[in-house]
Amino acid sequence: MSVIGTILRIVMERSSRKLTYETAVAQLEKGRESVLALMDSAADTPENRKTVRHVIGIERWGQHRLGVLKGEPLTVDEYDSYQPQDGLDMAQLRNAFNVVRGQTIELIKELETDGVPLERKVFHNDIKEFTLRGWIGYLSGHANIEMKRLKKGVQQKL
Repeated sequence: MSVIGTILRIVMERSSRKLTYETAVAQLEKGRESVLALMDSAADTPENRKTVRHVIGIERWGQHRLGVLKGEPLTVDEYDSYQPQDGLDMAQLRNAFNVVRGQTIELIKELETDGVPLERKVFHNDIKEFTLRGWIGYLSGHANIEMKRLKKGVQQKL
């Protein structure tokens, strides 16, 4: 495990230790609203689109990893192939994030219905064994932090 992975695991596990399924869903829903608001005020620039594609890729990659808790096979891969294709504008990426976050929320609800304990662990490339609770905090926090990098305003046409 890398030093960054160790630090991230400690921080995410500690900050998420009190999450219940109910508070996790509420956190993800609140995060969705704040991320969408940030996207609404963001310029449609290549840099901003790259950031949003990254966030969506990480969220989809995380969903795949959490799917292991539902019996899906683990594939150890990177997030890159989970990103939306190049060429989407900010409005399309906003819609894609809204959909993917909704899928994450539904997956968390399914795991609760299935009785999966929040302490169950799933492999993460840098963190190694990471609890479901930690994964939820990771996905929520990642999107919120990354989206704060978006540049505001409207792209000017040349």
